Amino acid sequence: MIFEQIHIGGDRNFAYLVGDEKSQLAAIIDPGLDPEKCLQQAGKYGLHVTYVINTHTHYDHSQGNDYLVRKTGARVVGYVLPEPALGVQDGDELTLGSLTLKAIHTPGHTPDSICILVENKLITGDTLFVGKVGGTGFGKDARQEYESLHRKLMSLPDDVEIYPGHDYGVASTSTIGNEKKTNPFILQTSFEAFLELKKNWHE
Repeated sequence: MIFEQIHIGGDRNFAYLVGDEKSQLAAIIDPGLDPEKCLQQAGKYGLHVTYVINTHTHYDHSQGNDYLVRKTGARVVGYVLPEPALGVQDGDELTLGSLTLKAIHTPGHTPDSICILVENKLITGDTLFVGKVGGTGFGKDARQEYESLHRKLMSLPDDVEIYPGHDYGVASTSTIGNEKKTNPFILQTSFEAFLELKKNWHE
């Protein structure tokens, strides 16, 4: 597998390139503000971009969609999107040559947030950062984020690597196991404690 974390500017945004070496098919995840940089990285490997995937539809993650569609003919993928995009739901899988990309619905930061799991790598968008979590209000969205983190993501194997949508944390990558041990939001054992930390968190 070809896998690259790409700094694309904006608010310390990351995009991701996932490619299958044998078929030369690729997906670009969250092209955001610099889709051309993502396309150039794909070109270095001779990859053909067939999917443009958004972890959620916020502008800083999805702005580059139209550019990449024009340049490559790729299909946009996101949570329950209408045609001509490809809408996915929790647990749906995409085939990229010999690779399987699994969508995990993780509402909270936005209702349409998804994470993408490919082999042992999890692209978490704005759901989970290294040592932090995505922004929410203090109502239903916070409860959804707590459930997404604790019930879904933390149930993955400890050696799964996480790759966030922004370089907000103490490092640019981590693992599920490390986040279980060190992320203050994950260490909260109740929603009430999680919410209290959110309300009193200082960057």
